[in-house]
Amino acid sequence: MDPLLNYRRFRFTSYDGTGIVGWTNDADGPPLLVCNGLGTPPEAWPRLLSEHPDYHVAGWNHRGGLGSDRPEDPTRISVHDHVDDALALMDAMGWDRAVLVGWSIGVNVAFEMAAQEPDRVAGIVALAGVPGGTFEASFASLMVPKPLRRHLARGVVHSGRLLGAPLTALAKAVPKGRSFADVLRWSGFMMPHTNPDDTLPWIKAFLEHDFEWYFTLGVAAGDHEPLDPSFVQVPVTIAAGGFDVMTSMRDIVAFAEQIPHAVVHVLHGTHMLPLEYPDRIMDMIHDVFDQSDLPGVETREAGSGR
Repeated sequence: MDPLLNYRRFRFTSYDGTGIVGWTNDADGPPLLVCNGLGTPPEAWPRLLSEHPDYHVAGWNHRGGLGSDRPEDPTRISVHDHVDDALALMDAMGWDRAVLVGWSIGVNVAFEMAAQEPDRVAGIVALAGVPGGTFEASFASLMVPKPLRRHLARGVVHSGRLLGAPLTALAKAVPKGRSFADVLRWSGFMMPHTNPDDTLPWIKAFLEHDFEWYFTLGVAAGDHEPLDPSFVQVPVTIAAGGFDVMTSMRDIVAFAEQIPHAVVHVLHGTHMLPLEYPDRIMDMIHDVFDQSDLPGVETREAGSGR
């Protein structure tokens, strides 16, 4: 049985007029903005959207994906455009500042937000991503030399775009039950210890994509240049998966070392850390909130029994 995920969808307008689908749990508590992995639905965050939330959570679906509109200008799908969507969402929520949790390409978005609008970022939890140079950080666990990684990653996403129509048809046809979740858990795509009750809602939501557009977003995301993160002064926690094929654990640790106060975790996991370690990641989020200066955090601590 799928776990109950408490959130509602709504629409807001980004700075360039693009209509975006946002989602929120409407909870009491300090604000937590989810900068999601590319095309990832809210179902990837079962603990954040549980029946007893600690935080007021909000996120959005990327341009053209899962109900969000495609921009009139088809080139407006860069990381900088995703940052605009994140800031427009914060405006729609009435949030001046928030802690950010970023996953994969969402790490790029989170650090770009901190660079562009530092007063709006109270802390960052960065999972399985690097702040730019994403393609160069791919496939390291397969022993691909770094000079070749960008070319290989671009080839993969371009191939995905070319095969988008049959991939979309296959995604709609494939049975999305417990057996499919078990195949993913034992395939190396994610770790076997992942709870299938957490995985199933994510599978069903993610496979609703138009995959030609999804890989078009991926091509644009890979063009984001590396960012020196040493300017960040707010609390930062960074986690990497030791078996992550999509983003090199070594590259993640190397960027973390540029932030002297960052807390770093290397987990026995893949790229799918939010689903593999939901409780560990909640602890990381708690720790960043505890170090932040957001109002309301002390009240949450006093009332949570932690």
